[in-house]
Amino acid sequence: MTNGRGWGSYLLVLAGAAAGLGAIAMGLPAWAGSLIVAFSVLFGAVLRLLAPGDRETMLATRDRRTDAIVSGVLGGVMTVVALSVAVQWVMGRQ
Repeated sequence: MTNGRGWGSYLLVLAGAAAGLGAIAMGLPAWAGSLIVAFSVLFGAVLRLLAPGDRETMLATRDRRTDAIVSGVLGGVMTVVALSVAVQWVMGRQ
């Protein structure tokens, strides 16, 4: 069971997802909201990697490094997809 420490990276990703969806709901293009979500996942991966090793987290079954790598790959893929959509959106507007 966790003791309340080590939740920072997860809360950051949750807040970033809410901010990205909120940005889309406010009228920003979908690629902009997707970039917000992708950057929050990438930053959450960095925070997860830099968290002290003695901190317990929600995920007791995975290693801290494994969790950071998986989150980093997911954030990277999301960033590439969002940027490719952004380029197509900008090229279509000209």
